[in-house]
Amino acid sequence: MRLDRLERWATVRHFRLAIALFEYGSVLHASRALNVSQPTASKLLQDLEDAVGAKLFLRNRRGVTPTELGRAFVDRSKMVLAQLDHVSQAINALGKGHAGRVAIGSVLTGSSYIVPAAIAHLSATRPDIRIKIVDGVSGELVPRLISGELDFLIGRLSDISSSAVVAQQPLFSESAMIVARRGHPLEQNPHATLEALKKESWILPPPETTLRKQFDNIFNHENIDPPHASIETVSFFNILWLLKKTDLLGILPQSIVTDAAYRNDLVQLSSFPPLVLEQIGISRLMGSELSPAASALVESIRSVMEINVAR
Repeated sequence: MRLDRLERWATVRHFRLAIALFEYGSVLHASRALNVSQPTASKLLQDLEDAVGAKLFLRNRRGVTPTELGRAFVDRSKMVLAQLDHVSQAINALGKGHAGRVAIGSVLTGSSYIVPAAIAHLSATRPDIRIKIVDGVSGELVPRLISGELDFLIGRLSDISSSAVVAQQPLFSESAMIVARRGHPLEQNPHATLEALKKESWILPPPETTLRKQFDNIFNHENIDPPHASIETVSFFNILWLLKKTDLLGILPQSIVTDAAYRNDLVQLSSFPPLVLEQIGISRLMGSELSPAASALVESIRSVMEINVAR
């Protein structure tokens, strides 16, 4: 069977089999997971490799091991099945009168204020759109974007590397502030030095994030070792709760510190200069089109930022 016929011949079962073989490393275990017989699984794999014209998995005593081509095929299989799942869910949603489903990845800062505010804004006019939010760092989220699990990512564009498969679209720019709970001892000390701040307890993003690197560089520029993080997280809920309830210092976007929902609990430490962040935007698969529901959420993000700027 020739490769140019693969797209007309391959079925969902072939793609699921490749993924199962990769995950279980055994034809027997993969066949059980897919609820097919072992001979059927072996025949499906043989037909698939005949169509491709190369080995996707190497057989050995312990099971099967993917070749380089096999790994690439598994990655593409995940993308195909994710897209089929999106289509299936969209059809099912339309059949039930729903407007659609959106799954997004949110990197710290993008997730801090703009995402929940945009969702609240969208829900007022499109309550039937279902939204899934996955928080994390770009290293965790980009593979889920490429696999098709996520419609788009939102966060600092510098945190999400553009590549041949990831396209980026800037939305807005923002600054980050060093903050503490209102009533923190440092609130009344606008001239606290970096040496003094270094001795405080901090909740910070992980070292690999752009925001953490910018923060550390302020201390490094003055030949001062940056503070050690008592807690490292990108979880907005954890950051906000701990900043309000403890004497930890942390970093939050300016939009959070000035928002009416939080400004009574948090205060900016004026002794520390704002961190000018790079552009925040969305990242999506190159050449892909956002679904109507995902496009509606992006437009809601734009609207919320326009409202915020106008204040």
